[in-house]
Amino acid sequence: MLGAKDVIRTPSLWLTKDKSGFFARFSGNWSTDAGIHEPDNGLLLNKWYHIAYTLSDPEKRLDIYIDGEWFEFCSILKVKEQNVVFNDGPLYVGRSFSYKGFNGEISNFRYFNWRLSAEEVMEDFFNESQKKPIVYGSKIAFVHVSTRKYLSTKGIKYDLGPNNEQYMVICSGQEINLENDVWTVIGASGKNINEGDLISLNNIISFKHQATGCYLNSHDTSYERVTPISQQQQVTLCSDRGSDDDWLVRRYNSTTSYDTGHLMSGDIIGLFHISTNKQALYSHSVLLGDRSQEVSCYGDGSEKNNRWRIELIN
Repeated sequence: MLGAKDVIRTPSLWLTKDKSGFFARFSGNWSTDAGIHEPDNGLLLNKWYHIAYTLSDPEKRLDIYIDGEWFEFCSILKVKEQNVVFNDGPLYVGRSFSYKGFNGEISNFRYFNWRLSAEEVMEDFFNESQKKPIVYGSKIAFVHVSTRKYLSTKGIKYDLGPNNEQYMVICSGQEINLENDVWTVIGASGKNINEGDLISLNNIISFKHQATGCYLNSHDTSYERVTPISQQQQVTLCSDRGSDDDWLVRRYNSTTSYDTGHLMSGDIIGLFHISTNKQALYSHSVLLGDRSQEVSCYGDGSEKNNRWRIELIN
């Protein structure tokens, strides 16, 4: 439970008795008690949760995340008239100014002086104690950060000629499919690596699709080799090994453009295709006929649709 005074509730997060439902509240110039009312389901007893509360007056919204996932939000409706009233009083953790608190435990409490983005909340959830290194030979999956769908295939082939059959890469469901969504991290074409070695960021690597044995591939747009709807650079699964399978991996950082170090499970990354001038792996909510999501190479990595979370499977 956070907050200073009864009439100034910015920020405050209150747990209800017995049910452990929570009220995320703040004060505004129109109400001292605005925000999110108790959700339908409370938190389970004897279980740890990662809870993030973000609030912005310029963006006129409060967001709540549980275990890194966006859970609920509250928006200020009259954006020109209504403002958040911030609080310079004492900050109480585990109790309030007039209540003794609750019977439970709080750990790793952090207070930021900026509003965390959804990507930063997820990154905070996958903190260093939870992260595991991704090494050559690791089985991994990619989650598109904006739409939360997994990089996948459904076995549909692009028509690239009689002797050049390549599978279309898509984004599918928000629940992992262990048959179609799993990839193995391998070295770049022509490079010898040792399985189990750490992978340095800003390094060139490749990915082999577990189910098909094909490689994550892209190529230029000559001869109208483009995605079916957006007409962007195709991303495919190709059985032939070559430089079109090589990708530069970078990790996004909240303070600098790209980070240094080693690749870890939970990292928010960009993948840049080497042989087509580092076009970035991209997806968006454009849907194909089977309701799967189009995947392409597009842009320089600066858009939110270029961001992927890498997850360790094994």
